[in-house]
Amino acid sequence: MISVAEADRRRFGATEGETLFIDARGIPPNNIIDSDICIVGAGAAGITLARQFAASGLTTCLLESGGLDVDAAAQELAEGDSVGMVYSPLESAQLRYFGGNTNAWGGWFRGFDDIDFRRRAWVKDSGWPFDARALAPYVERVHAICDVSSRDYAPRSVAAIADPRARLIPFDPARVETALYRFSPPTRFGRVYRQAIGGASAIKCLFNAHALKIETTPHAGRVAGIEVGCLSGSRLRVTARAFILAAGAIENARLLLLSNEAAPRGLGNAYDLVGRYFMDHPHTRRALLPGPRRFPFGLYGLTFRDRGLAAGLSIAAALQRQERLLNYKASIYPVFYGQRSPGWEGFRDLMLRVNPKWATDPYDRTRLPFARKAIGPRQVAALALRFDGVLLGVVSQAAKSERLACGWVLESKPEQAPNRESRVTLQEGRDAFGLPRARVDWRLLPVDRHTVVRAEEIIDAELRRLGIGGLAPPGREERDYWPAGFAGGWHQIGTTRMHVDPRRGVVDENCRVHGVGNLFVAGASVFPTGGSVSPMPTLLALALRLAEHVTQTLEQPLAIHSRPSRIRVADAVLP
Repeated sequence: MISVAEADRRRFGATEGETLFIDARGIPPNNIIDSDICIVGAGAAGITLARQFAASGLTTCLLESGGLDVDAAAQELAEGDSVGMVYSPLESAQLRYFGGNTNAWGGWFRGFDDIDFRRRAWVKDSGWPFDARALAPYVERVHAICDVSSRDYAPRSVAAIADPRARLIPFDPARVETALYRFSPPTRFGRVYRQAIGGASAIKCLFNAHALKIETTPHAGRVAGIEVGCLSGSRLRVTARAFILAAGAIENARLLLLSNEAAPRGLGNAYDLVGRYFMDHPHTRRALLPGPRRFPFGLYGLTFRDRGLAAGLSIAAALQRQERLLNYKASIYPVFYGQRSPGWEGFRDLMLRVNPKWATDPYDRTRLPFARKAIGPRQVAALALRFDGVLLGVVSQAAKSERLACGWVLESKPEQAPNRESRVTLQEGRDAFGLPRARVDWRLLPVDRHTVVRAEEIIDAELRRLGIGGLAPPGREERDYWPAGFAGGWHQIGTTRMHVDPRRGVVDENCRVHGVGNLFVAGASVFPTGGSVSPMPTLLALALRLAEHVTQTLEQPLAIHSRPSRIRVADAVLP
């Protein structure tokens, strides 16, 4: 029988001396793995941090709960309850395999606006410890990491596109602005950086290694190690000089709350803040009605996505201040002939099984192989009987011709206001390790809905002023309540928010957990506010900034503490 390490080498074509990855199930029980840094979670932030530390000569133990591919048993560990606003099932909203949620990322790429970092008098608990300039030094590297070729987000740059469909809507800039997006391929970190992680001698990535609890010194002033479990039943311990949680907003909070031996309320939770301020971007759709003047919406749809470009709509910052609105973005999507056919949904579900690239379809509601509904007889019959309509939908989608569009949809993607009562807690239900599962209580405030309603009114007025369309009016109840079918954007934000004052934040301006000398948090869980775009560029910039800070900290002589001898991760004995 070959070892797990040898099986990995053969599978990925590694050379004899290249370890690539370690299956934690193959490490002898009760082993102690030691490194300079331990990172929990091999998603975008965790992989980026590990690469930066390796370049600095620091050894890193990267713990990944799953493996290289999706695994039902690992995903079941993410199951939990949702007791507030309707939210995605937790086992599909948190991907527990190498690359994390980048395995389902659509690639939309745009950094936070300046206003997102500022304290806004009309947005309670807003404001970051620094402004956008603090992350500016990392912008170029973030674009390179995600293979985004252009850093030009000025709407006027579309003038270089020699295509009549690439026209800017002449909005009144004091009211509505065009927000330009770039696109990552999208970069699946687990695939693109697989060799970089596996081939780095300073990094050992442990698969099937589930972080169970953070162990601390008696007064919880420092982390001593992390207890790691495998579903096979074995246990091991990881020690390091610094520890970083990069497992996503829900799991980061859960792990801190579970670590309550020396800190009864959980690590970093002296002021009952861990798990609070959970945010996402609520998505709603409204039909866009045609106006007397024909206007090409191609730039605002997905016509130019193949060129790495799309335009969206944004409410001007000055108008946000004047009307006390949250930040707001929206996109316009075409609905092609045939896509309203009864057989279209069945066809899309079928194609998602054949071609994973369709998972970036903005109308796909399922996205994940293990979460997709089985195609039933009714869908098969509809597909067969309405094949002509389905075929028309396929041709229209491929051609991306506006002449084949039977309608347009405005999708609103607003910022969510920080809300202390929107939170992640522990529940009575237990996972396979006997640990409490997470409970998500997603709560929205009146200002969240008001922002969408008022922003759509502003956009509607501008479209009608220009004579190029208007929005279908909302129902009477929809002015005060969210419409049926609204959903989050899989952007889990908050739960370990950043603030210089431990009474108002879980981590400080350097992402270190208040009161714990060597524990840090990475990812969107540290965001004080969530902006109105994908958190990816901003969380990566924060990860690069954190890597620099931790590296500098470990280089200081006073930060080096003597420890008993341990088995280095590079010397771990495998069968």
